[in-house]
Amino acid sequence: MQHYRAWPVIVLLLTCMVSCTVPAQPTTVLAHVEETEVERFFQYFARLRALSPEALQREYAQQESAFVHSRNATDRLRLVLLLSLPGTDFANATHARELLQEYLSEPAQSQAQLRDIAAFLLTFSQNTASAAVSSEPLVTPLQEALHDQERQLLAQQQLSKKLQTELEAQKSLVHSLSKQLQEALSDRERQLLAQQQLSRKLQDERKNVRRLQEKIEKIKDIEKSLIEKEHTNDKGT
Repeated sequence: MQHYRAWPVIVLLLTCMVSCTVPAQPTTVLAHVEETEVERFFQYFARLRALSPEALQREYAQQESAFVHSRNATDRLRLVLLLSLPGTDFANATHARELLQEYLSEPAQSQAQLRDIAAFLLTFSQNTASAAVSSEPLVTPLQEALHDQERQLLAQQQLSKKLQTELEAQKSLVHSLSKQLQEALSDRERQLLAQQQLSRKLQDERKNVRRLQEKIEKIKDIEKSLIEKEHTNDKGT
């Protein structure tokens, strides 16, 4: 779960803080009690890290109910820990700080180590809030720059779409003109072919006419020759 990456650092700091605040020579019974309380707190934190978002939601509802009924320090800190988890629907840093401040404003409790944890959590929460506020002047220009980039990208996409539409229209026009030209060329070719065929047919007819004329001339020559021959025969008789 990625939103828990910052918490191991908190655990390490809490461990160091707790170890530094333990009295030099505590009684055996007191040391055992304090260690057990701290261990329970960290074990609870470790258990939260392994829960799914749905299980975390159920755990928050149960812990909130437990704190309402008990109002003890352990349930309070567990609820604060849940409210401080980022990336959840129930996260509420403001309410977590209110719970911590309310606890720390009470008279000193016997659970000194838990009070130290509460003080650390409050300091960490306040530092996180301050960092978020101080980053706002930087976030706004970055967001505006990001929006400008998005608008430029959108404008480029719209221009690209417009150019693509115009290109498709030009391609369609070229295709239509090419088709018309091909059809015109085909018509012209058919006309030329028809003219060539007609020309060949005309030439063939002319040849036929010349042959007929030649035959007619021959026939005329034969008739003339026969007429002359008959005329000659008539004179001889």
